[in-house]
Amino acid sequence: MPTLPIKQPLSLKNPLPLLTSPSSTFNPTLAGRAIVDSLKYLQQRLEWSGAKIAKTLHLPANTVTTWLSNGSIPIHSPVLHPDIQAIIHLLAIHRSLEAMFNDPAHQRMWLATSHPELNAIPEKLMSESLEGLIFVRQYLDYARGKGA
Repeated sequence: MPTLPIKQPLSLKNPLPLLTSPSSTFNPTLAGRAIVDSLKYLQQRLEWSGAKIAKTLHLPANTVTTWLSNGSIPIHSPVLHPDIQAIIHLLAIHRSLEAMFNDPAHQRMWLATSHPELNAIPEKLMSESLEGLIFVRQYLDYARGKGA
């Protein structure tokens, strides 16, 4: 079967590739601020200290405290450092809990209660290792997919 050449629609003038359009350009300063804003929201909703966030992320407490007080995390490239990836896992956990429970008290209770499916308390599991953090995220993603 012959293939036909694909032509640009005539209505588009000077189309830009997606990655070079101004709306999709990676801005490390903006990304660093957005992540800190998200961490501050999580901190307020879950009533967690900066030290508790740091312990969950397996980062030095003074690093997380500095990021929170400066209002930004230094990001140097679109390829995310493992520390930033850990933060994204924690934010995804919080996103799932926000979707499952409107009340922050219920979110905190879920994190502090032993679950037979996890065979652990989520907070403890997350603070023991990065693998535990990822496991809790995967579990919540699965549970949300099943309609929990």
